[in-house]
Amino acid sequence: MRHALLTAALVLSTAATAAQLQVYPYDGARLLAGQHFDLRIEAEDVKDFKTATVTLDGRTVDGLTRTTTKPTSVEWTLRTQSLTAGSHILTVRYSDGAGDQIKSVRWNAVAPAAAKAKNVILFIGDGMGWNTVNAANLIAHPYNPANGMPTGKLAMMSDLSSMASVNTSSYDSALADSANTASSIATGQKIQVNALNVYPDNTADTLDNPRVETISAMLRRAMGKGVGIVSSAFGVDATPAAFASYTRRRGDYSAIADQYFKGDVQPDVLLIGGSRDFIPSTAPGSRRKDATDWIEGSQKMGYTFVSNRTELNAANATKLFGLFNIDNVPSYLDRAQYKSKEMLGDFTDMPYLWDSAQKAVQTLEKNPNGFFLMVEAGMVDKYEHPLDWQRAVWDVLELDRAVAWAKEYAKTHPDTLVLVTADHAHSLSVYGGYDATKGPGKREAVGVYEAAGFPTYGDKRDANGFPLPETDRTYAVGFAAVPDYCETYLGRRIFLDPTVSNGQTGTAAGYVPNPKICAEGSVQRTGNLPPTSNQGVHTADPLPLFAFGAGAENFSGMMDQTDIFFGVAKALGLDATKSK
Repeated sequence: MRHALLTAALVLSTAATAAQLQVYPYDGARLLAGQHFDLRIEAEDVKDFKTATVTLDGRTVDGLTRTTTKPTSVEWTLRTQSLTAGSHILTVRYSDGAGDQIKSVRWNAVAPAAAKAKNVILFIGDGMGWNTVNAANLIAHPYNPANGMPTGKLAMMSDLSSMASVNTSSYDSALADSANTASSIATGQKIQVNALNVYPDNTADTLDNPRVETISAMLRRAMGKGVGIVSSAFGVDATPAAFASYTRRRGDYSAIADQYFKGDVQPDVLLIGGSRDFIPSTAPGSRRKDATDWIEGSQKMGYTFVSNRTELNAANATKLFGLFNIDNVPSYLDRAQYKSKEMLGDFTDMPYLWDSAQKAVQTLEKNPNGFFLMVEAGMVDKYEHPLDWQRAVWDVLELDRAVAWAKEYAKTHPDTLVLVTADHAHSLSVYGGYDATKGPGKREAVGVYEAAGFPTYGDKRDANGFPLPETDRTYAVGFAAVPDYCETYLGRRIFLDPTVSNGQTGTAAGYVPNPKICAEGSVQRTGNLPPTSNQGVHTADPLPLFAFGAGAENFSGMMDQTDIFFGVAKALGLDATKSK
């Protein structure tokens, strides 16, 4: 009898369950005064909907568009809204067959500040956590073997105006990916994993989600500044896309490519890899499903198009579009040192990141209102995932050369702010020395404590003055988050994935160590990730931020990643309530 009563009570409780209300922007959101956003209210598990009223600071919100995505939901949307400076409360009073309820969210809109900078150059090392920066510094500036003293610092670490350590997270997870983290820098909001500058919604369409305006769009709209995007990754990858596009799915590659030229930013400079998303479906290597050709289309819009380093360095334009590979631009080691056909294919004249950064600034500075430039070393992350630390770290060295140039530019243009940070970290760590003369995969060649000695990087250098990875004494570098793989401790001239498919299907499908790597001489390492993982993953580790020049004081101490957005806006004196 007691069981029957309990069952009846549960049925009654379920029948009376209130609708689930969601409001975006989310409770606690911080925006800039005047920053555009889409208001979205969703009621799920609706039972005989009756009425709903929405007020902002006590006043009724008019103009909401009501929809019914499914029989058990009701939604309200109001696009392109903004707030005046100060605190605000939005309240939803809702009623349906299950009863009445009230949901309130609180927002804060930050007032504009007096400008200190006219220009911003933002460098993002994708996946470049503190330990990755440290590894690059150890290689670029080895310790003096006579006394153990450092022989120098990376440009990004030298003569700092200010510095910070940055924490990162997602709207829906403590861990993060490049899409939501770059979006946090671009908008000041917490964003879902795999989303770009949008809040969640309950529709299947990934391009209709409620949007929040990016720093690049606001600087264009309110101040008339030039905008540039540079990346060594394929051009519609998450980090560059975060500064010019809006979508719930970072894999909407064609739509992202279209938004570069049709969206609210339309950057003056776009220098990237990955032509496959900008060429028509009939062109070899295209990933598109339509006839859109942005190489031709961009030129009709006034862009000068360049496809290699020679053309880039010779360009003299006010609008510049460059595509330097069919996909990602290969690592610095592949372009500058190894130069193998297997890695480069037919792309033998690709620019260095410092070439692209310098040309971008030279193009953007023609705008009398100043500029915002984002430069991404995208391949750091691309090589940390497959545990190829040499390629990743040498790409940090390439980034650092671009930073060195930007710092010199800022000295002669003191109204310029230079920032260097990352979107997220990887689990890379330098834990010992390695005697490379003993060959690959020898645990006995790993030296720890005093046995680590002093690695001999820099005994041989390339044409750009960078050390070669091949030297008698190297570092032992590993990752904490890994699949099963074979560790050789040394790099290789032809890239190999650390794992291959186990050949199984269904629930038995997974990955095993790449036998080609294991055959080189190796130690098999047991992973700590699920067997379905084929590479390393991002971590929740903090990130570096180095600041130079005008407005650098806005970046110090422990920061959340969203604070970077507000620091940039404050340095530039961005008043998003205006439209130029």
